Amino acid sequence: MSKLTVKEKIGYSFGELGSTIVWQGMMFYLGYFYTDVFQIPASAAAVLLFMPKFLDALIDPIIGTIADRTNTRWGKFRPYILFLFIPYSIFMVLTFATPSFSESGKLVYAYATYMIMMLLYSLIMTPYNALGGVLTSDHKDRTSLQSYRFFMAFFGGFILRIFTNPLVGFFGGGLDANKMPLNPQEGFMKTFFVFSILSAVAFYFTFRWTKERVKSTNIQKSTFKEDIKDLLTNKPWLILFVVTTLNLIYVGAFSTATKYYFDYYVTVKELNIGGWDVFGLDIMSVFNGFSSLVIMLVLVTPFTTWVSNKFGKRNVLFFSFLMVGVSILGWYFSGPQDIGMIMFWQLIQSAAAAATMPLIWSMYADAADYSEWKNGRRATGLVFSAVVLGQKVGIALGGTLPLWLLSSVDYSPQNTTSPEVQNAIRMSMGLIPGIIAFITALMCLFYQLSNEQMDKIQEELTQRRKAGETDLVSEIK
Repeated sequence: MSKLTVKEKIGYSFGELGSTIVWQGMMFYLGYFYTDVFQIPASAAAVLLFMPKFLDALIDPIIGTIADRTNTRWGKFRPYILFLFIPYSIFMVLTFATPSFSESGKLVYAYATYMIMMLLYSLIMTPYNALGGVLTSDHKDRTSLQSYRFFMAFFGGFILRIFTNPLVGFFGGGLDANKMPLNPQEGFMKTFFVFSILSAVAFYFTFRWTKERVKSTNIQKSTFKEDIKDLLTNKPWLILFVVTTLNLIYVGAFSTATKYYFDYYVTVKELNIGGWDVFGLDIMSVFNGFSSLVIMLVLVTPFTTWVSNKFGKRNVLFFSFLMVGVSILGWYFSGPQDIGMIMFWQLIQSAAAAATMPLIWSMYADAADYSEWKNGRRATGLVFSAVVLGQKVGIALGGTLPLWLLSSVDYSPQNTTSPEVQNAIRMSMGLIPGIIAFITALMCLFYQLSNEQMDKIQEELTQRRKAGETDLVSEIK
């Protein structure tokens, strides 16, 4: 089997950059944007963050099965990227717009733009995720591919995390005495307009620089019912689905809480080292940008591929989630002035989390191979679309948890300093997501596909595919 070129890996990874700017923008800023910028009550914003994403998630398997049966001159999955990256970018901007409507009008607008944004996310990201499973059949090369992908994800995250607050301030007419933008409505919309252009360019290069190679061992003849049955009897996939969902619950919780944590709990607003302000950035931007840098440094090395080959993907995943849980709990126990401790736990959390993303996604491709080996049918689109379902359910639950907690203690932009609000912010940032991260680690122990098993499965699948191609040529003759 041929190895992927560096250009192909970079091309595929560009799509993750295009996605990340939306995904992390929603995780880190949308809850705060709805409550403090668009002025939607916290209780209404909690429902808003949950319901559209949850309902939209239910259509992901349908999109996956349709993609599996798509056949064009560009392949099964690449056409979706080609035709949808522009609408995707447009609605990124509309989601962060603030028209002057009544409270009910704001809710209608927010629901409409958010639901369409989530639908477009499914239509472009389900095929994109599946594309990673058909670029190569080498399970070790897949880990390398996903490392490139998630390096780019965190490069995109670095851009978003470092520049969002400064750009919102710049486009929003500057900052007041409390380091808050004078016109955050204008600031957020123009900032995400800039990000939308970057997203569109990134997806374009994903389409241009990738090629689908892995074909099913036979022409797709299965029904949707058979595909679903294959999926629900695929134990490795089921374990990964639970892990992914739990992962996104705790990530969604602390991501949504981060803006509140640094605006209203942490009292140090700028990182000062020896009397020098780090580029004049606010402490949240430094905190988030530092995380992205640490993760990129880990992913740019072959460390994840090496350690997973030596100790097994499952074992590395278990230990990584365990360390993530310890680190997140550290934020809960850090005081409002303990910047050094907060940054230390961010270092450990980021280094541990770096390995989890490429491992999980390469393991999903392995689960697709396992299903084809076991059932004689390949449903890559369905396998990865159901992952997006888990992502959306997880991020919907996680993202809404802090808002429900804040709503329960009568949070408003005018009530941020009461002990109840302060504790709710700390719990959302550390205690609750930390406990969920520990549960995520424990779930990894149930995954049973080893590297040795995957070598045997892929060797047999290669022989089947060669035999299938020979039979097809014989039929044509």
